[in-house]
Amino acid sequence: MIARTVMTTGRICLFLSFLLSFLPSGAIAAETLSSPPSGAGTTPPSAQDSSGLSWNGPEALAAYRKIWNPLSAGPELIPMADTAPPGEFYIRPFFYGQFVQGEYTSGGGVQSLPGGFYETQLLSLAEIGVGLTDNTQFTIFPSMASVWSSYGGAFTDGSGMSDLTMELKYRFYVQHPDKKVPSMAFALHVTLPTSDWTNAPVVKGGLPPLARIPSTHYGAPAITPALLTRYIAKPYRFYADFFYTYDLPNNGTLAGTPGKPMIQYGDIAQYRLGVEDIADDRTGTGYILEFVGMSGLPFSMDGLPVNGIPVTASGLHVGAFNIWGLQTTFERNITKNLIFSAGVLLPVAGTNQYQSISPNMSLYWYWGPGGGDVVAR
Repeated sequence: MIARTVMTTGRICLFLSFLLSFLPSGAIAAETLSSPPSGAGTTPPSAQDSSGLSWNGPEALAAYRKIWNPLSAGPELIPMADTAPPGEFYIRPFFYGQFVQGEYTSGGGVQSLPGGFYETQLLSLAEIGVGLTDNTQFTIFPSMASVWSSYGGAFTDGSGMSDLTMELKYRFYVQHPDKKVPSMAFALHVTLPTSDWTNAPVVKGGLPPLARIPSTHYGAPAITPALLTRYIAKPYRFYADFFYTYDLPNNGTLAGTPGKPMIQYGDIAQYRLGVEDIADDRTGTGYILEFVGMSGLPFSMDGLPVNGIPVTASGLHVGAFNIWGLQTTFERNITKNLIFSAGVLLPVAGTNQYQSISPNMSLYWYWGPGGGDVVAR
């Protein structure tokens, strides 16, 4: 067991090193120069592109903040590449619902749920973030889950602590006024299995609503690296994100298996696209179209055999699944520090997963550095 753990840890470190190798030296250099010493000259050529601006240095940020970019909630389901300025603090409570109506077959068709089966869950999650440097942000995601479900005469009803995720985000490129390259950030999420530690009720299949990021198996410790992008082209803002989740092997509960055996889930790929149209700059009123996709893979990056296999309502054990949804989101500023957004995620297609509707909403509270005005990101 010790040898397996060492092997797994080594592969994780190798994987993270591979991802970090994509951060160019110019991006790191620009971050180092974000507070140049007195008398320092311009950013050295090695940290600049053809426009003369660094990837994410102070002069690049100054140019970026002159771009049209009104304050608004942004997408409901797609995390943004931008980071909060140093000292700016915010909290954004989210409320997700998931009402299962059917299930997708392995061929992509839709079939009704077996008699006596139903599943509903509500998830409340708070995104609490603070800017550490011009391009670095730390965020924590505490959450609670409520479940009402029945399967084969067994009922699971109740509420409890859901899993806790922490995120460290680094923006290595900010959009330049005259470039067609989006702002880009790398984020690393670490998820703790607090739902398992507190014996919270867990839905069948072990996944939270599709709306949640990162979507990890309940009760499994997980690591999720991500690439986040955003591009501004007045009156639109475009978003694209990719997440890859690795669940560490752990002792958990499997349907039909006594005790808590060692479980290895398959990895999860999540991908999200969105376009935002700001109708009123002054009030932050806007409309967003968001596409959300998630694919459960039949393998784990550590090479261990996968035994944490999803189980559908019909009792089918599957090694992989897909689920895709589309949402329209409405947003509006209530005050200069409080913003509202809401939408409904509708199912589009899938395989070996539940078909469900997920209404959701959020509130966004900002506090500027030192309690002052909110600074544009």
